[in-house]
Amino acid sequence: MSAEVIAMKVAIPSNAPGGLEATISPHFGRCDVFTIVEIKDGKVVSASTIDNRGTHFGFDKAPAEILASRGVDVILTQGMGPKAMQLFAQSGIAVYMTSAKTVEEAVRELIEDKAKLASLEDACKEARESTRFSPPVMPPFSSGMGMGRGMGRGMGREMGLGPYGPAYPPTFPPAPYPSQPMLKPSPPQSGSFKVGVASQGAGGLDDMVSPMFGRCPSFTIVEVEGEAIKGAKVLPNQYVSAPSGVGIAVAQMLASEGVRYILAGRFGPNVSAVASQFGIQMIMVPPGTKIRDAIKQYVLSR
Repeated sequence: MSAEVIAMKVAIPSNAPGGLEATISPHFGRCDVFTIVEIKDGKVVSASTIDNRGTHFGFDKAPAEILASRGVDVILTQGMGPKAMQLFAQSGIAVYMTSAKTVEEAVRELIEDKAKLASLEDACKEARESTRFSPPVMPPFSSGMGMGRGMGRGMGREMGLGPYGPAYPPTFPPAPYPSQPMLKPSPPQSGSFKVGVASQGAGGLDDMVSPMFGRCPSFTIVEVEGEAIKGAKVLPNQYVSAPSGVGIAVAQMLASEGVRYILAGRFGPNVSAVASQFGIQMIMVPPGTKIRDAIKQYVLSR
């Protein structure tokens, strides 16, 4: 992603006290705070923090819900579970993976186009690693003295006991991808037609479907004839850095290519009217699905 002409708000899970110099927490949902960085014209214009009052610490909202309500556009993280990634996809918030150690380094990666757009495969990897070793069973957190009379000398934190209870809450299976909030597209026409797919990377049939439509890196234009894929070409997204009106411009570009269907993880609110004007049908696909498989499952099988 190029940030040269884009204003965006980025959230990074951080160790206390947060800020640009803070180290990044390896556990998204269990971080101390979220550092919120505002970027404009490729430069950091402000940095603030939000305490992590998420469900991992006994509160009623998931971190993804908290950040979505604060107008965050992008998440930079070292790891994230599939449920959080799906919540961000529903909210139209892009998730990028980073290997940086500090918040400032991670933000620099994003500005310099070095951050990697996350996929569901990354989320599944995070979930596998978080459950590879079973955490020790801890007693509930209590503010009383207890029978130990303080002889533990604070060693509970080293064993994984956080300020609100066990630092490793039980892992729940990921929620299914949300149903498509749109009318079911009609079956494809006979003969040949084209499908425009928002691509997560360089594009092509073996690339993944992007969670974003307007600001995806590229589009894969797939030519279908009958029940078979006949070919594909890739179009770089020339509007990815536009300040506004991206979804409309992209839909018009794909219409000029003659596409009949467009596939993405999520569409912006203005895309539907333009797509309808050109007779293009929209299909939401779980981000991280291979484009080849998405065409077969969501277009050809209808």
